[in-house]
Formats: sequence, structure tokens, C-alpha cells
Amino acid sequence: MVDTALQTLYRDEWIHAYERNQSVLRGCVTTEANVRGQKAVFLTSLSNREAVTRGSNGLIPSATGAQTQTDCTLEEWHDLPQKTTFDVLRGQADQRAIMIAESQSVINRKVDDQIITALATGTLDTGTTASVMTKRLAGKALTTLFNGNVPNDGQIYGLLTPAAWEYLTDDPTFTSKDYVDARPIVDGPPSGMQFLRWKGCLWMMHTGLPGVGTNAAKCFVFHKRAIGHAYAADSLKPALGYNDEQDYHWVRSSIYMGAALLQNAGVVYINHDDSALIGS
Repeated sequence: MVDTALQTLYRDEWIHAYERNQSVLRGCVTTEANVRGQKAVFLTSLSNREAVTRGSNGLIPSATGAQTQTDCTLEEWHDLPQKTTFDVLRGQADQRAIMIAESQSVINRKVDDQIITALATGTLDTGTTASVMTKRLAGKALTTLFNGNVPNDGQIYGLLTPAAWEYLTDDPTFTSKDYVDARPIVDGPPSGMQFLRWKGCLWMMHTGLPGVGTNAAKCFVFHKRAIGHAYAADSLKPALGYNDEQDYHWVRSSIYMGAALLQNAGVVYINHDDSALIGS
């Protein structure tokens, strides 16, 4: 006997496809949120002098500092998905909610991409030859950073590709509770704004780094004051509406922002070979 009148069930809830959907780097850099204008200017001040003794005339010699202004040019970035009412009604799940979530993901990815682009303008590295991540290589990057008088003050961040993260988990000092405050093998790599503190640095895995998955990937260690990110805070709220004449729904997510390298000494990049692990 052949069954008839079969029913197909469509879930009301929808499933996020695999993609980066949040910005995890905006809190890792120096930010200016209340921007009005085309440029934001970040001021960096350096004493660049030594203490002196009183002069033979009995006076203390005067001194001046070295100050640098760095321009950060802001640009507007948008995402504007649209769906007709017919598509909203016939589509599975809440199509308007999907548009909002996906549009915000587009903008969040752009925030991180701009910060990573600014990081990549740094000129300090651990060597031109790409190699796989080790405790020694991570230590070399941090040593280069500290040699530039970058303070070990809890504001140093490390960005690793998934392959570099996997290599570090082979080191017992990276996975033991005696050395870190998390369990990366048991709990998995950090997500969102969670970090693993190791060797005085807050490490995280990021899938948006240059060359990820290739033999020319870049990982970074950097200090928070090395990168400036400026944006208009009121531009972050998504707008949504309905066009009565053309009968379509729309969502617009926008941001007015820019990122710039403020101090070259505060960024060190690591040329990493991701392909060795992927191809093994």
C-alpha cells in the first residue's frame, strides 16, 4: 500500500551557517567612538630623554618630549539586504530576523578586517621564513615586543590561526593549569571575547588572519596602544523598514570607521606555515 498525503515539517527556527559573525578585536585596540568628521587624530607622546642633574649655574635644564599625531581616515561601510513581502511570507523561518542578524555579521567582520589590515602594516617580524608555531617562536615574538619597551601590563594580545593554535596545544606549558587559567584541550579554543593568558599575553584564535590555511599565514602579537580604531558610535545601530510603493522589506547596517597603526614598536607579526598541518 502506498502512503499518501505526506507532510513535510519546516522548522521555524533557523540555523546560522558557518561564518564569523562578531567583532572580537574592537576591545583589543585603542578606540575613539564619538567621531564627527572625516578624520580622527591619535596623539602619541614619548619622553625620549634621561634624568639630568642640576647645571653648573644652579638651574635644572628644561626638556621637551616627542609627540606624534597619527591620522585615521574614516570611511562609510554598509550592508543593505532586501526581500519582497512575498519572499518574506513564503520563506522558511523569520526572514526579517535573518536579514538583521546576517547584516550585523557583515559589519562586524569588516571591523575586525580593518583592524587586522592595520596590524599588517607593522614592519617587525620574527623572520621572513614561515615556520610552525612553537613556544620558542611565540617567545621570540614577545621578546621582540618587549625589546621595544612595550610594557608587560596585561594589554598584550596574541592572534593565532587555527593551525598555530593547534601547534601550541602540543606544548605542556600552554595546556597545563599550572601555567594558564584555561584548559584549551578540554574546553576547546576561546570564542567571542574569551582569551587564554600565557606568557603575559592574552591569546586567541582568529580565522580572519592574512593567509589563513596557507604556507604564508600571519599571526600577530601586539599591544593595545599600538592600533587606533575610530568610529561613529551612533552608526552601529541597524535600521529596518518597509517600502510601501515597491512592497519590500529592508535592513541597513552601517558603520563609519577607520583603523591605523599608531606605534610600530607595538606590533610583531609571525610568518606561519598553516599548510604543514592541513596537508599532513
